[in-house]
Amino acid sequence: RFLPHLSSSELEMGCFSTVLPKVVKVFASLLEEISKQIGGLSSQNTELHVLLRNILKMMVQTLESLSGCVRHVCSFEESVSFDAIRSLPSCILRVLKDTFQHCKDSEVMYSGRLSLVGDLLQGLFKEAYSLQKGLMELMDKINLEDTASEEEVSDIVTGLWYLCEKSPVKRWICFSVVILNFVFGLQ
Repeated sequence: RFLPHLSSSELEMGCFSTVLPKVVKVFASLLEEISKQIGGLSSQNTELHVLLRNILKMMVQTLESLSGCVRHVCSFEESVSFDAIRSLPSCILRVLKDTFQHCKDSEVMYSGRLSLVGDLLQGLFKEAYSLQKGLMELMDKINLEDTASEEEVSDIVTGLWYLCEKSPVKRWICFSVVILNFVFGLQ
């Protein structure tokens, strides 16, 4: 809700560089907590059932918040300098990678208990897919202006390529276009 009060030039320093690295850490810790607790999940263990459902809800809310950031940046009429949102693409890529991996592993991880959290896993996947589509829009808005280092561009391209290969949703045409745009932006 505070993002509309920040200009495009204030986003990175005023918010993204501080908040988004913490988002990645918290998201990873939520996944770690699920891994630690999943063995005890059963319909009889209501306390753990509620805890795991709440963790999954927090994960969905995190993805929704990141989607809100993307929508805000994409709402600018002009293209956005990479410097203004430097932390956003890498955060989204990391969270998407972890989310899609968790969804992929969920059948084995949750084993016979999938029905206890299946609705939330479905919501998590849907929100991740929506964020992935938003990321593609965002990539189209970014103006490199020689502000992105080769390493940063390489990290983004690698992250996009990973999503292209591993994502249950094959969006290879969009990824190819984005990757080409970034490569030509470096030249």
